[in-house]
Amino acid sequence: MNLTVQAVGAIIAFLVTTLFVLHPAPLLMALFTFVAQPLFLIVGLMYVARVLRELREKDVLGPR
Repeated sequence: MNLTVQAVGAIIAFLVTTLFVLHPAPLLMALFTFVAQPLFLIVGLMYVARVLRELREKDVLGPR
C-alpha cells in the first residue's frame, strides 16, 4: 500500500499546526484554519478510501 501522498499531506498539516501552536500569529492562524484542518480531513478520507479499496480487493468486506 503506497501512502506517500497521504503521509506528505499529514506532515505538512502537522508542521503548520506545530508552528501555529508554538508561535500564534494571524498568518499562522489563517494557515491552520484554511489549510491544515482541511488537509487533515482530505488526507483522512484518502486513507480510508485506500483501506476500503484494498479490503474489497482482498474480499475481506465482500463484493461491492
